[in-house]
Amino acid sequence: MLEMGPANAFAVLSPAFKGAEQDFATNLHANRGCTFLADDRCQLHGTGLQPLECRCTHHDRPGMGERCHADLEKQWNSPAGRALVLQWSNQTEFWQRHPLPR
Repeated sequence: MLEMGPANAFAVLSPAFKGAEQDFATNLHANRGCTFLADDRCQLHGTGLQPLECRCTHHDRPGMGERCHADLEKQWNSPAGRALVLQWSNQTEFWQRHPLPR
């Protein structure tokens, strides 16, 4: 799902809440949990595909959430991060479903 950074200055691709796949991150689906969580276990754990944010803030580095989020913000708020969001948006037709206001 697409999560907007502070002041909507940049976007972050993050693991989706169930029901928010290929959509904006909102509180509407937050209580449903992560789309990759089944039977209280991450389906991506140990596959090498586990999202970096999950590894840093929830599993491998407990208590390091704020620092990890700051590091991730720097990565997403960059030309490479913006390019990845644009690629994902084009592949999922995100902006066709959510046109920007003119």
